[in-house]
Amino acid sequence: MSCNFLPLRREASYMDQLAIGIRRAMERDQQAIRVLVHSERLNPTGLNWPNFLVAVIGGRIIGAVQMRKHTDGSRELGSLVVAKEARGHGIASRLIDALLAEDQEPVWIITSEPYAGAYARWGFEQIEAWAAPVKVRRNHLMGSLVRIISFVMRRPVRRLLILERRRAAEWTTSRPSVSGGMQPSTADVLHGSSRTYPHSE
Repeated sequence: MSCNFLPLRREASYMDQLAIGIRRAMERDQQAIRVLVHSERLNPTGLNWPNFLVAVIGGRIIGAVQMRKHTDGSRELGSLVVAKEARGHGIASRLIDALLAEDQEPVWIITSEPYAGAYARWGFEQIEAWAAPVKVRRNHLMGSLVRIISFVMRRPVRRLLILERRRAAEWTTSRPSVSGGMQPSTADVLHGSSRTYPHSE
């Protein structure tokens, strides 16, 4: 992976002094959300602003995540994105924390295999594709087909997995410890190029 860390370090010292807020998206945020999601080549469908939370700094949207509410009743965490210059500050983790705090029902996520472990801190565990709801399986299939096309075009390909977080009450008592910096945060995994996103639709 190729990263230019010097500019990121200079940016970090500046950003650490600024207040980063997490809030529900508003209609006026729709275009900024689309630009962020498209810039990282994530799933471009279903980008409905009422489903999103956004991270804001100085009035500018620097991160977003949504809870896709499928017609079969399932919920899928999707469109997790943080602007390149804002990575390394735990913004992705804060977005996920805020999103899951609003939803105590089971949640699914589709992610690349190397990054599945990053979601253990929120109670996500890998499941077989057949065990997922129909709409989640459909998105998994679509994402897998995109990766087959990427392979044909000689681009790096990672296998997609489906993870499930059961009802919040079922896993909070056994939630992995994140103290002492031993548990890698999503922000740590996200730091670097766009291809390192654990959640890649």
